[in-house]
Amino acid sequence: MTALLDHRYTTMWSLLHPQVQALWPNESTFTTYWQNRFKEYTLQKFVLGDVHWLHHWVNPETMIAYNQVFVLPVSLLLAPDLAIQQHPLAPPEDARPQQLYQNLPFIVQKVAGTAKGTSVRWLVLDGGPADLEAPILPPLQPIFSTVQVPILMYHHISNIVPPTLLGISLTVTPTAFSKQLDYLKQQGYHTITFNQLFDALYYGGPLPRHPIILTFDDGYDDAYNFAFPILQAHGYSGMFYIITGKIGWAAYLNWKQLRALLAGGMQIGSHTVHHVDMGSLVLYSTALAQHELQASQATLQNHLGVVIQQFCYPSGEPFRHGSLPARQQIVTLLAADAYVGATTDPGMSGILQNSQTPLDLLRIRVDGRSTLQFFIHTLPW
Repeated sequence: MTALLDHRYTTMWSLLHPQVQALWPNESTFTTYWQNRFKEYTLQKFVLGDVHWLHHWVNPETMIAYNQVFVLPVSLLLAPDLAIQQHPLAPPEDARPQQLYQNLPFIVQKVAGTAKGTSVRWLVLDGGPADLEAPILPPLQPIFSTVQVPILMYHHISNIVPPTLLGISLTVTPTAFSKQLDYLKQQGYHTITFNQLFDALYYGGPLPRHPIILTFDDGYDDAYNFAFPILQAHGYSGMFYIITGKIGWAAYLNWKQLRALLAGGMQIGSHTVHHVDMGSLVLYSTALAQHELQASQATLQNHLGVVIQQFCYPSGEPFRHGSLPARQQIVTLLAADAYVGATTDPGMSGILQNSQTPLDLLRIRVDGRSTLQFFIHTLPW
């Protein structure tokens, strides 16, 4: 952290665990990233919390599990530059970044020296504020940048297939899901987090060859019972979009399961409180629309202790059938509520993600009626 404040990026690099270094093409790319990451901010100081051992930790970027790691909560004090302070439409996370950079887990592991007589070293697995998974601070005027990242959309992973046509389309059996992930593994796909996506779009962060994001809408308990163990077996992560008003309901995830997903390297995002049509709601009542966005975000953050910056539009609205004014309004509200990214429900489909439209990210819908060959046909590599 001292090296970060002093811009000593070579020192930072030397302290990383080799498996974390492997995420980067080289040290030069690492240095350029950190030069860009906080260039609109003054880094003032950092404050340490109380340390503790963690018996088991999973890196969400690699899905590599580590035992007996040392966790140190770190808060970073940073101030935005004048351009952000004086900009009337600056995102709230940019204007008040210290609210996001509180007690972020700094994680290290003791590693024995390789040569005889070499002392042990503490190597960084997660740099807390100095990590790819630290909260995203969107540039005021992001440069135009695109990356090819397919984002797959799932709902149910279950052997119980409803009798309705809609239910069948929304349900992928565990066997079919396993075969799909088998194919992804064979083709060299690597799951990434949404932070990695935005690190790449905004700051030139690294992406693996054939990056992909797997998303699961609504927060059904079959996500925990079936999707989660199959993802773990393949070394893949997933994003689970949660309807907070249904947490703990029959057939939905409860808080214990959500915490287990997080601890297992999964990501959590908001899917509103009540799964309402946000296009219709925002035109009817801005206050009610804000409640859906803000209350779901606050509930997840308060219960899980993580920053929630990702959102998913219920049924894709207003980006499937809604009007342009509704789309503009909901995007404005999301940005004002410190959401960084939002995914649609095809409708429009594609793999090209754009730094200029972060709240309109394209996905590919995985239909339960599809064959494996059709699934393969929807993928770019």
